[in-house]
Amino acid sequence: MKKIYTVKKINLQVKPLQEAWKNVPVINIDNFPWDNNGYRPKTEAKLFYTDTHFHIFFKSWENEIKITYHNMNDDVYKDSCVEFFIKPKPDSDSRYFNFEMNSIGTLLLGLGDNRYDRERIILDNPFEIFGISTSVTKDIVESYNNSESQNKFWAVEYSIPFTFIERYFGKLNIRPGYRLEGNFYKCGDETKFPHFGCWNPIKVESPDFHRPEFFGDLILE
Repeated sequence: MKKIYTVKKINLQVKPLQEAWKNVPVINIDNFPWDNNGYRPKTEAKLFYTDTHFHIFFKSWENEIKITYHNMNDDVYKDSCVEFFIKPKPDSDSRYFNFEMNSIGTLLLGLGDNRYDRERIILDNPFEIFGISTSVTKDIVESYNNSESQNKFWAVEYSIPFTFIERYFGKLNIRPGYRLEGNFYKCGDETKFPHFGCWNPIKVESPDFHRPEFFGDLILE
């Protein structure tokens, strides 16, 4: 069954960003359709919009994280990774973006209408364009993994300017009631315990996040 998430609109001139997140409903990434090792890290996402951006936040509770990739469009899905796939114009354009990010914010960004027909978008300054911030840096990964804390988590946060989406899709008619489609994922293909979690369930035999027919609805408030 297709899930529906209502995307709140928040005025960041009235409410600071960190305060704004407190009022945004949680998206639980709790479907693991290809689980064969019992590893299902608790992972949450949040999404809201302003007059100019979509804002995305992920938080994942993991005792150990893997970070191998540091360059734009590296295969970050093999690391400890979170992903947001978004179809901006589902009624008129079958293409969607895949925003894939490891725990230090290394970004893999693609555009296309299926797994095989995709363009990897090359950007010189993704951290600046999307305002990427993370709770973990490459300098503290070892201390994170060696920590004996019982409540370890890592988080990433970024925003997608409407102008960036419009560069590829044309003008967006952003308004209350506007519908997008998308899905939220947690994965780690080459971590100690490979795992593949999703928000909206995917009903195919083997791991494949590039299944837009299983995207949920994102309805703007």
